[in-house]
Amino acid sequence: MRQALYGSLPEVSAADPEQKLNRVSLLWPIVVGQEMALRSRLVRLTEKTLYVEVEGQEWVPVLKSLESKILREINQHSDLASFTRIALAAVPVRKVSKKANQSSPASKKLYRGPAVKGNLEMIKDLDLRNSLERIGRKMRFVTLILLAGVFLANCSAMPSQQNLTLASMVEDNESSRFAQSYAVRQIKILKANNPNTTYRDPRAYYHFLLALKHEREGDFDQAAFHYARVVKYDPRNEKFYSHLVHLLLRTGQFESALQGGLDGLQQFPGNVAMRMIVADILSAQGKREQAIEHYKKITQADPSNGRAYLMIGNNFHLIKKNDEAVENFKQAVLTDPANALGYHYLGKTLAQAGNREEAIANYKKALNLRPSLVDSRKNLAQVYELQNQYDEAIRQYKIILKLQPNNKKIRKHLEEINLAFNSAGGAPLDSSALSEFVLKESNIHTKLGSALYQQASYLQALDEFRLVLIEGEQQDIRLIIARIFELFERMDKAINEIEAYRETQEDLPVEILLHLARLYGLDNRMEKSIELLDAAVTLDPDNDRLYHALALANMAVNRNQEAIIHIQKAITLDDQRDVYFFEQGALLERVGQYDDAIQSMQRTLELNPTHSNAHNFIGYMYATKGEDLDKAMHHLQQALSIQPRNGYFLDSLGWIYFKKGQSAEALTHLKKAMIYTEPDPVLYDHLGDVYFNLEQVNDARKAWATSLILTRKRLEDPKGEIPNPHELEEKIQNAEQLMQKNR
Repeated sequence: MRQALYGSLPEVSAADPEQKLNRVSLLWPIVVGQEMALRSRLVRLTEKTLYVEVEGQEWVPVLKSLESKILREINQHSDLASFTRIALAAVPVRKVSKKANQSSPASKKLYRGPAVKGNLEMIKDLDLRNSLERIGRKMRFVTLILLAGVFLANCSAMPSQQNLTLASMVEDNESSRFAQSYAVRQIKILKANNPNTTYRDPRAYYHFLLALKHEREGDFDQAAFHYARVVKYDPRNEKFYSHLVHLLLRTGQFESALQGGLDGLQQFPGNVAMRMIVADILSAQGKREQAIEHYKKITQADPSNGRAYLMIGNNFHLIKKNDEAVENFKQAVLTDPANALGYHYLGKTLAQAGNREEAIANYKKALNLRPSLVDSRKNLAQVYELQNQYDEAIRQYKIILKLQPNNKKIRKHLEEINLAFNSAGGAPLDSSALSEFVLKESNIHTKLGSALYQQASYLQALDEFRLVLIEGEQQDIRLIIARIFELFERMDKAINEIEAYRETQEDLPVEILLHLARLYGLDNRMEKSIELLDAAVTLDPDNDRLYHALALANMAVNRNQEAIIHIQKAITLDDQRDVYFFEQGALLERVGQYDDAIQSMQRTLELNPTHSNAHNFIGYMYATKGEDLDKAMHHLQQALSIQPRNGYFLDSLGWIYFKKGQSAEALTHLKKAMIYTEPDPVLYDHLGDVYFNLEQVNDARKAWATSLILTRKRLEDPKGEIPNPHELEEKIQNAEQLMQKNR
């Protein structure tokens, strides 16, 4: 953001002192930061001095200590003059002068620009709106603010783009709304009047802000869409160009990333990050020689880049040039001694060349750095077998099975070795007695991505996993990519990845269907979730978990009778799961079968006596019915003994006391419940009833009014119990009438 704003400054004319002040005023909050900008104002300037008002004497020393840094940055970016001094004057708080078109920090009113449709009020994203407001307050020249106001109102209509060429990623032509905007036309006029001055297209700033927004939200497709336009309107900005290419790779737009990277390297041949992406894509496409040339240029520009040496070695290894591969793998571990994969591939290449002792030494180094590197352990075990060191091979295979207990291939091979080893009575084994054992090793980018994933560097892992997909194999890597998006709470993106994987498979395992259904549910697409679960039940009709999931999905869309059928089927298949009986009880309560609901909850407690929610449910049901209040009290005390700070349990206990006629005790527990829960309409409804019973009518009215507000909000997305809004309105009206009589 700072770079973009600095870059905008040369576009503003400094022909008069007022414009000169505005230009430096725009730099001030960027240089001093948001906190100091709220407490200080640039009010005037001379050739060498900046005059600044500061709210409160205590902040003057703070700014004074930063004087040299502030002057250095302003002089670097203002290209107006060489300022040497800041004159600071303390003023009372909230009485700072409003010169330089600066509004008071206490004011909440946004700068609105001209009264045209599409002004700042129409921008829904608050962070974006506040950023633009701060820029607009500092500039009489309102090009950027007008542009943003008109365009941001339509940002939600931007289409999602997939696998675009760079040329197709930019929509603009001279007749478009963008090109005809006031801001763009003003820039054209300025360019015509000042042909020797470089003016940047304001559309670049608009798209840059939207790109930041989408990237922050994890929507990398939309971020790439807007960065492509930033690059079009600001093609000389190397960082933007490089970041665009990175995002194109991250979103799987490989051809666009490759072409964009090659185009970018024509302008910025020294950009290592962009060249690495180009080389990686060429390598993944099998264009080994071209990839090697790009990797070599990276090592020339950055001799310490261990990854480049690793990739050169891997490509030489794949085209059977083992001497060159060994040389580069050695260079990889020399530049990065912690590079486990460098030692792994060095060991692999040496083993294939017949140098087994050195291979074993390098595999051991790799495993010292990463004990979980299973491919190194597999290869080490095989080398031990070739050396007839079967005891060492067996030890390695056993470790692998601890890491991968479901690896049937390793387990079978280990059993064969043990059998042959025991039959030989300790004599050297004849390897011909063993069945053929071929190890399939994972792609280098899979290894790199896995290491990054284990380090929680999820986005870097995502980039590596994308490269795996270029080769067209290992489509199951999409399941890991989906997991990454799930971690970032982008269920829509996770769904897209699993659906793409689904298209490559004839039959999808039930577990994946179940997980995909869960993601659709989390993305509020319950109909699709139910559809997938129905398909899963067809594939595995005896799986109780599928019926349980179907019950929950139907429950979420208020199909309670269907949900009851499914949960009862789950219970038929497994009647020892307390959760099934609990959810059956909740469903039966929903359809008014209260006695059956209590019985189901009692069965829950038979299976799990510490099920606090079941205790709460039974106690609250008894209290609601107004019967067996001593039983209700017992169950709530049991629930609270397990979860003493559960606000909903405290609410239930308070309601039981109210039903027993002990309103003062009820009030104590309801107030305590409010400490441990978010504002809840039922709790405030209960609180109102208790206050009213205690003849605190005004407090009762306030509580019911709060409950009504919360209820109306909850009606938009009804989940759980909510009061009847009409009954709340009647209670409020009765309270107001009673208060009127008592005046």
